[in-house]
Amino acid sequence: MAHVHHHHSHEHQEHHEHQEGRQQLVLIAATAVLLAAAIGVEHWLALPTWQLFLVYLIPYLLIGHDTLKEAAEGIAHGEAFNEHFLMAVATIGALCIGFLPGAETEFPEAVFVMLFFQVGEFFEGYAEGQSRRSIAHLMDIRPDVARVERSGGCETVKAETVAVGETIVLKPGDRIPLDGLIVEGSSKLNTMALTGESLPRDVSVGDEVYSGCINMGAPLKVRTTKSFGESTASKILELVENASERKSQSETFIARFARIYTPVVVFGAIAIAVVPTLWNMVQYSTFSVEWIYRALMFLVVSCPCALVISVPLTFFGGLGGASRRGILIKGANYMDLLAKVRTVVFDKTGTLTHGQVDGTTVVNDSIKADSAEAVSRLQALGVSRMVMLTGDRQDVADGIARQLSLNEYHAELLPADKVAHVERLLTDGGPVAFVGDGINDAPVLARADVGIAMGALGSDAAIDAADVVLMDDQPSKVADAVVIARRTLGIARQNVCFAIGVKVAVLVLAFFGLATMWMAVFADVGVTVLAVLNAMRALKG
Repeated sequence: MAHVHHHHSHEHQEHHEHQEGRQQLVLIAATAVLLAAAIGVEHWLALPTWQLFLVYLIPYLLIGHDTLKEAAEGIAHGEAFNEHFLMAVATIGALCIGFLPGAETEFPEAVFVMLFFQVGEFFEGYAEGQSRRSIAHLMDIRPDVARVERSGGCETVKAETVAVGETIVLKPGDRIPLDGLIVEGSSKLNTMALTGESLPRDVSVGDEVYSGCINMGAPLKVRTTKSFGESTASKILELVENASERKSQSETFIARFARIYTPVVVFGAIAIAVVPTLWNMVQYSTFSVEWIYRALMFLVVSCPCALVISVPLTFFGGLGGASRRGILIKGANYMDLLAKVRTVVFDKTGTLTHGQVDGTTVVNDSIKADSAEAVSRLQALGVSRMVMLTGDRQDVADGIARQLSLNEYHAELLPADKVAHVERLLTDGGPVAFVGDGINDAPVLARADVGIAMGALGSDAAIDAADVVLMDDQPSKVADAVVIARRTLGIARQNVCFAIGVKVAVLVLAFFGLATMWMAVFADVGVTVLAVLNAMRALKG
């Protein structure tokens, strides 16, 4: 039942997000209209300050009630220092400043700050929804029902009730619900959803088929070899869903940064408001609201939303984009490592060559069509050291290393020798990636900084032991994975530099009294929106 429930809860969540988005848009539009009306009232009618305050309070509460509620809840739970708190203090301050002696009213600014904050939240929600949908496209790779031969007929049942060894019937266009062996018929399978591979694969009696693939040709009968929960599609879904829990260094840094940064900003703003104001009163017996206004701007500008939102979103998008290409990265922390890889170690048989080990000898050991491309692309990406390890004979290794122009290779190795070689390379510095087909490579995959299992369609050992899983058997996908990781990290870095750069510039201007509240709004919400839009580029993979 788990998946049916999951599928419905996923649809329900999408519907709920859509509803929320529409409500938010209506609120934003209504507030914009009311704010324009309030500005009109202020312009045409000479109302006293308190009446004007009530006019602006209507749009302010309409758009700000959620933020104020979140700020109050944060204070109640002892977690006062969040962006909602900063926004609430800054806008309430802007509403109240007009009642101080000799001060201009800042009512429109207060409403605008809150309005723009909600616009930023809307964009963030939209971008998160897009990222989630990119990962949710994977949810559709696993059908909920199967047609099973039972008691002389064919009945449609829930896929998780099908036992291992039962025969399922696949019509043309059906997505395969469980892994199994073909017992009748031959056809073509579309493996795009699992491997990112656009060419269909020919299958006939005796061939293995995997859940998530689509039957493109004639009807097939398949004897199931795995239960619903253990099938390939289920494994992939589980892997992708758990990936977002493994934080990258950048993400954990940003989370720690925000926890320390926000209280510092609040106390900094209090100091900016209080110290110069008291100094003026003591020194010149004058009261000025100038420094209070600067402190409010300081609060608006220093909101860390752009960083807190955009960096995790970038990694989330990168993971989703990679999975669309049949590259499953088990967490953002492995993206960090992949981007910095300088040494790639390849297992030979089944990775760079088509061969299978039969007993102790290697059969049909021809180099894969894209092995040379994989090596040259990795060299172009600055991977300085490429090593081939094989249990095969020295003369075979010589020939293959020469054809692929590999600078280092070791032959006639036992599995333990491979681990020893990888450990030696690990001491030489720089993250080491090991690429293997996973059948007998589990110890080495687990030992390397980044274990990359290739052709993992149907190989449980590889999917479990590796950090990065390539669903098809093309070594060039290793270069794709490095490119995606570097691009994702690059986008995260751009966001951090851009957000901090703009904020620091406006903070300096605000301190010297040269910034306006509009600049402060841009430095917070404008930067957040731009950072979120930039983060969405990571989805393209």
